[in-house]
Amino acid sequence: MSPACADLQVLLSLRAAGALEPAEEAIVERHLAGCPACRGEAARDAEVLGLARLPPVTEHERRVIAGVPSALVASVRRSGARRFAWRRAAAVAGAIAAAAAIVAAPALLRPRPPEAPAKAAAAAATWQTPDLDQLWSDTEVLELEPIASVDGASGEGASDAAVAALDEGYDGEGDY
Repeated sequence: MSPACADLQVLLSLRAAGALEPAEEAIVERHLAGCPACRGEAARDAEVLGLARLPPVTEHERRVIAGVPSALVASVRRSGARRFAWRRAAAVAGAIAAAAAIVAAPALLRPRPPEAPAKAAAAAATWQTPDLDQLWSDTEVLELEPIASVDGASGEGASDAAVAALDEGYDGEGDY
């Protein structure tokens, strides 16, 4: 195989598929006229591609294919609109998150003063659970006993006597 044949290998395959430009086709034809090895290669490529050819397109397939561009354009527009809506929603969510980060950043990034470990330990050491019985006796709660009346009776008469005693000190003008 000559260097010229190696350079034309790709062009031979494209010729079999019918994908050559007219200028390239002329170059390949001139080479094939003088090279029996490349003519054999071109024949094998054409035979292989001939086996892979599809049958001719029917009238029904032509009608379906004719409607594809409009349906495809509509589908692409619908998917583009959905994609744009998702992008817009993502952009709004990103903007909200950025605004929240800007608002929260000063509070989160503010340096905290170090706690004095000795002070915390001292506070923990001085705490004692209070003795509720002692607290109750320290409050000196008034003993609520019925007030004895003048005649020595207790009960409703005693409370009436207490009200009467208060009324005696009341001058009617709001002063005792």
